[in-house]
Amino acid sequence: MSEFALQTVFTDPDQARACISHQIAPFCKTMWANGVQRLTVTVEPEDDAKTVQQGRFLWGVVYHEIAHQAVVGGVRYTSEAWHCFYKRLCLPRQKKTEYVAGRKRPVVCTSIGTTKGLSVKKMSIYIEKVMAHAVTELGVQFSVSKWEEYR
Repeated sequence: MSEFALQTVFTDPDQARACISHQIAPFCKTMWANGVQRLTVTVEPEDDAKTVQQGRFLWGVVYHEIAHQAVVGGVRYTSEAWHCFYKRLCLPRQKKTEYVAGRKRPVVCTSIGTTKGLSVKKMSIYIEKVMAHAVTELGVQFSVSKWEEYR
């Protein structure tokens, strides 16, 4: 999200109406006064707050601290590189059957699993596996040990 973005959560119609008139409208006026020509407003169902919090913890603490502390073969890797590594290590592969032109039989492809769509419980297990591996194999020490404590 841009530093010039406004994000809010609507919990009921009255709160939404108040937010639109007292936050969104003044924000838009300010942006137009500062030379912004076009603004976009998107309203969508909010993700489960716990999985959002888990994702922030995973990227803001776990991958970040692994990237800053772990050195493998004299090299420090980025958070994105560690994300790819741990997806391959901890998530099950997904099989998909595809029909390819010119073939009579379907082709079975496997792909790396993804953290999107994991339930709160499965995401917790994934985070625990990542942290356990980082502590035991890479010697990483985490500043926060539980995602529930991270804000």
